[in-house]
Amino acid sequence: MTDQSTDPRVPGIPAYLLDPRPVVIIGTLAWTIALLAAMLVDEVDMRTVVLCAVGVGVGALGTLVYALQRRAVLRGSAGAQSGLDFDQV
Repeated sequence: MTDQSTDPRVPGIPAYLLDPRPVVIIGTLAWTIALLAAMLVDEVDMRTVVLCAVGVGVGALGTLVYALQRRAVLRGSAGAQSGLDFDQV
């Protein structure tokens, strides 16, 4: 069995499919819209508002972690996560 990383017939994955930023941004915006919609409804369960707020918080925390890891990769830190420099030449 051949290794796919050295097999010349296997094309590389395009950079736009490796980029997690659109998914994170769309997910965080969806939670933000859901939070605003839940807050505008007169009779809403408070658990719904809390759930949406936690969704926004997780998206913001994920964005922060990604930004810090990417900065470490681009800086050349030895302990940085690999694979976040997909759009660099």
